[in-house]
Amino acid sequence: MTLTCSSPDGRSAYHSGQWGSDPLRPGGTELTARAAELCGIRPGDRVLDLGCGCGHGALFLCQALDVDVILVDLSPLACELSMRRQPDAGVVCASASSLPFASSSMDAVIAECVLSVVANPECALAECFRVLGEHGRLAITDMYARNPEAIATLRALPQACAAGMMVRAELETELARQGFEIEVWEDHSRLLAEFVARFMMEHGSIERLWTGETNGEVARQASRAMKDVRPGYFLLIARKRIAALNGGVQP
Repeated sequence: MTLTCSSPDGRSAYHSGQWGSDPLRPGGTELTARAAELCGIRPGDRVLDLGCGCGHGALFLCQALDVDVILVDLSPLACELSMRRQPDAGVVCASASSLPFASSSMDAVIAECVLSVVANPECALAECFRVLGEHGRLAITDMYARNPEAIATLRALPQACAAGMMVRAELETELARQGFEIEVWEDHSRLLAEFVARFMMEHGSIERLWTGETNGEVARQASRAMKDVRPGYFLLIARKRIAALNGGVQP
């Protein structure tokens, strides 16, 4: 997925999940490689790329690590682009809240810049827990609010694509509720700053990144709200808690 607005027909180049020949997300495939390393992904593992966009991350995993990648995205356009990029890969057009896979069938789930834009992140996390095997890992990269006190203003702008931005404490609580235990949290806010600077140089307006528009009141409000929340970027690795695996009560 991308940091920008997504629509079912994907009428803009931004909606395809790419920026020229690069994936439209901070860190690109280098951060994907870091996530794979921390997850302990090995050749032959079955990896779910959740919100795959046009398949850059999955292509890297296949070429660099020789894994069996299953690509999932809600956008038919993204799925079509992924199939063109990887004709032999399994590409499924489905919601993150209702994954058409058997329980405990995945060795890893990678969700890059997607959890903050899904309609129901709680259900998406529950599905990630369900499809992961006992020793599987969940990797999440996404934006988060370094000033969470200002998040309410941003969330009041449903047209803004960053309205679902993470608050670290809320995400940690929800992961625990779903049965996950966080192993790694890394701050990669520098990558977001570099990404934003490059976007502004090439497109002249940061508003287009946050709202898909270059002017208008929504764009201006979103831009102000983003400054207030001081967006950062993180990489998180989580595994299933032993108590949850044994049927323990979740908090």
